[in-house]
Formats: sequence, C-alpha cells, structure tokens
Amino acid sequence: MLFKNGNVQKQGAGTSFYYYSPTSSLVAVPLSSKEVPFAFRMNTKDFQVVTVQGQVTFRISEPEQAAKMLNLTVNAKGKYETEDPEKIEERVIRSVQVVVRNEMEKQSLQAALMSAQALSSLLQSELAKQPSLESLGIEINQASLTAISPTPETGKALEADILESLLKEADSAIYSRRLASIDQEKQVKQRELETEKAITKQQQELEQQKLEAEREQMQQRFEMNQESIGAQTQDERKRAELVELESSNARARADAKAYEIKSQLEAYEQIDIECLKVMSMGSLKPEQLIAQAIENLTQGENRVGNLNISPELLQSLTKPEQYNDYR
Repeated sequence: MLFKNGNVQKQGAGTSFYYYSPTSSLVAVPLSSKEVPFAFRMNTKDFQVVTVQGQVTFRISEPEQAAKMLNLTVNAKGKYETEDPEKIEERVIRSVQVVVRNEMEKQSLQAALMSAQALSSLLQSELAKQPSLESLGIEINQASLTAISPTPETGKALEADILESLLKEADSAIYSRRLASIDQEKQVKQRELETEKAITKQQQELEQQKLEAEREQMQQRFEMNQESIGAQTQDERKRAELVELESSNARARADAKAYEIKSQLEAYEQIDIECLKVMSMGSLKPEQLIAQAIENLTQGENRVGNLNISPELLQSLTKPEQYNDYR
C-alpha cells in the first residue's frame, strides 16, 4: 500500500510503483497463511495442571483493516519500522490461549485429557468469533491439537490408577469368565440332571408298561386257566355222569347175570346130581374123565378100599393117543 497524506494512493498484492519517500510511506501487509505452534500449561476444573500443545494456521484476509489497526510501515529496504507485525502471532496465540483456558477450566483432568478432538473443533469455531482477530481482519484456516498431557507426577498417578483399573477390569473379566464357566457348568449339570430325570422317567414308564403287560399276560393266563378248569370240570362232570351210567349199566348187567344164574340154579336144583354129572361128562377132557372115574371108585356102595395103579397103566392113561382106546 502507498500512503500519501494519510490516504491510500495505490494498493494490491505485489504492486510495483515509484514513490517519493519524503512525502509518502509504504505499508506491507503479509497475505500468505502462517502456521504458529503453541503450548500452554492450564489448570483443569479439579486444579490439575495439563499441557496443551497444537498449532493454528491463519492469514490476513482483509489487509486494509489490518493496516488500520497495526503499523506495518516498511522503509526503503523493505524492513518493518515497528514490531507490530510480530504482534499478529501473539494476538492469535493469545486468542487461542483464552479459548483453551476457558474450556479447560470447565473439565476435570480425565475429561480434559480425552477432549483433544472436541477442543480442536471448538477452537476452529470460537477463534472465528474473537473480536481481537476480527478487528485485524485475520481468518483462521485451521486449529488443531497435537497433545494434551498431564505433569509427570500426575501421569504416573494416572497410569497407576488406570493400571489398577485395568487390573480390576482384568480381574472382573477373569471373575466373569469363571462365573460364566460356573454358570455353563451349572447349566450342563442341570441339563444332565434333567436328562437323567427324563431317562429315569422313561425307565419307570417302561417298567410300568412291562408290569402292565405282565398283568395283562397274568390276567390272560388266569382267564385261560379258568377256562381250562371250567373245561376240566365240565369234562369231569361228564366223566362222572359216564361212570355213573357205566356203574348203572354194570349193576343192571350184574343183576341180569345174577338173575340168569339164579334161574339156572333153580333149574339145576330140580335135576338129580348124578344126571348132571353124566350130562357134564360130554364136555370133559379125557384126563378129566379118568379123574372122575377114579373119584367114583372111592364113593358110594361100590367104593374100593385099595387101588393099585402100575406105572405102565398110569403112563398109558396119561398119553393122549390112548384116550380114544380108553374111551
């Protein structure tokens, strides 16, 4: 920018011109973006110190406004005559510090250590609203955080706390696994018990079915036995009737036979004994006749006192071929 008598005569990015130095002045406004790192030590809500590190990228988007607020005059050699250009970075860093401090004071240590991403987004939006930067025509291109770290002592304490928490979580995981294993084992045993109960119940039902089958078989055998006994009883009754009938018939036959014998005996009583003997000799055998003859010699009036029979006579009488001759 070429200023003469307090007014801008020429301006533009990279403009070249001639000027008269005793009555004119040059103002050079940097238009390129600039990246500035920062690192702040801040207190959190619970009065713990954390270090916030990051970087911010900015550029002057309205050079006329910056030229009004700052003395950016350069000499004939192109060097700034004041230290105002260096104050641009300081103002940007100060604005960043204000936003970071306000946010850190709202959060606890653990929350602050986990808020890098959220804080980066907050810086991007809040810096664009800062009046000190708007008055200079500064545009924030990017604001990012690289680290939020506690002091070494606090870090060790947090590490110990986190380690203890991790160990507790590990123990809890172990206990959970053990409980899950116990629960699974319990479920397995319960299922085994239920299976045993079901098997026992099935066995009982099978035994009951067997008993029912045996009972039915016994009932059938009993009924068959009853039928057999009934048939045997009926058979015995018929046999008894048959025996009684046979006995009755035998008695009737015996009575008839006795009557027949009685009738014969009554008829024989009227016949002389000698006549009967003579009548019966017709059917006697020779030896019986000889015996009858010898018997007659010992009875009656013609009885013989002594009878001698020679062996030859006896032998001849006992020979069958002599029977006809004897007769």
